[in-house]
Amino acid sequence: MDRVDKGFKDRLKKTQAIRMLGTGMDVGELNEYTHEICMLLLLNIFRREITDNSQRNKQDLISIVYQITRDMSINATRSNIERLVDGVIWYKDPKSQDPFRCKIFNEETGKHETYKFKYLKVDKEHTRWEKGGKSIYMLTEVAQEIVFLTREILEEFGFDLEQFYTLQLIKTGNFNKAQSSVDNLIMRVRTLIKREKEYKEDIIRNPQVIFFDKRRDAKRTQEEIKRQFEEEQRIFEDMFLWKERIEVFPKEQRIDADLVFEKLERARVMHNGLAKLVVENMAYEVEIRVKYPETFWNTSNISFKKDIWQNLILKSGLPKLDILENILNPLFSPDIEFIYPLDWSWEEQRLKRRLDFDEIALGLVIDDEFTVEEVNWELIIDLWRSIFDELLEKGRFLISQLQNISCEEKSRWLSQSINIDAFMMFVITDIKLEITTNTDHDDRIDDALEIFRRICEYDDKYRKLIGKKVLSRINDTNAPLKWDGLFISPYELYIEGES
Repeated sequence: MDRVDKGFKDRLKKTQAIRMLGTGMDVGELNEYTHEICMLLLLNIFRREITDNSQRNKQDLISIVYQITRDMSINATRSNIERLVDGVIWYKDPKSQDPFRCKIFNEETGKHETYKFKYLKVDKEHTRWEKGGKSIYMLTEVAQEIVFLTREILEEFGFDLEQFYTLQLIKTGNFNKAQSSVDNLIMRVRTLIKREKEYKEDIIRNPQVIFFDKRRDAKRTQEEIKRQFEEEQRIFEDMFLWKERIEVFPKEQRIDADLVFEKLERARVMHNGLAKLVVENMAYEVEIRVKYPETFWNTSNISFKKDIWQNLILKSGLPKLDILENILNPLFSPDIEFIYPLDWSWEEQRLKRRLDFDEIALGLVIDDEFTVEEVNWELIIDLWRSIFDELLEKGRFLISQLQNISCEEKSRWLSQSINIDAFMMFVITDIKLEITTNTDHDDRIDDALEIFRRICEYDDKYRKLIGKKVLSRINDTNAPLKWDGLFISPYELYIEGES
């Protein structure tokens, strides 16, 4: 059985380095904040280090600490700031220039030993002593371990820090560590992609989250974010420039290098997808703010307790107890039912009339029996072919054209809920027609694209629309579409650049 104290000394080295950061000095009004200020100082030095910023001499470090104290609204004297910087470079009295030291237990010898370490060391690559230059500092491996101790700290830096770190590892030929760093890049991109998809789901269900999502910086413009992604893409390109130089490394390193660049290509493709998602979400936010401002103050006036329980069930009763179970099960099920998207869109497009629960709602509850609707793709293709014929031949289609179709034809349209969902997506979202099996799209957009894919399989002539973007606009010269229980504004679908 393995001993629990195996590697105990190495663990203590890491914890003691964190514990002693900011100790061994008297800095007056800063004493209470030394640990966090010193940690921020290390993070700032490390960022400058991996971005090849040589502004890391002692005076630069003093300026960094001065800015940190200003950001923290702490009034500090220059002498105390200088003492704090000395306290990160040296232990206790800076005149002695001693390294940090502490006693730690060595489980192998059974004795306490003196452990010496430093947080900063001279960066010989950038220091020019021979030209009278000042000492340029960089983090020691001990300090780097503090920075990378958790991925949470790294995420606070952002995606670009991991990129720079990976680039430095590739430059120095440390492909073994670079593999781990690229894995972190991929993990980070996956997390951000998932976050963007969840955010879009959130704003579809409740647009008000645009103002309350603390993970997003509302002050950043679309152009700023585009520039950030362009910069990150440039760093990827810098990494791939080193691919041509791997032949000079030993065979074993070349094998590791090939794996690194293979993973890097995967990370770059994922990063491109992330950039697309972020920009699309920003455009989506703007569209909602401009076109549908009422969604930010509209609230539902229907509640389960009052409208269903008190006014329906308690008042009229239920013919069978099983119906009560069917009503309550979704409320307590661990599997959350699919929520129909775009409440704000439905509020505009549906007829706003209050149902008579006595005569209608109860009958729906009893008759529906909560059955799952099956999609009749043959019927859907037959209905949508005429719309895509119009888009193919004229480049546009007026939804109001469906107003005068027969009652039988209306019933066919309304028999498949996916038809109305697809109309809603074409109306409120710019959709690029493409045949794809990936999951980068929102589910409702996938419904619209799935209809297009099946129509293309039905007749190859519709493939001429692949790559075209379907947009929408209100055509005030036409009347809205009014069917029983359904209202859709007089939207016109059209192909970008063709109408």
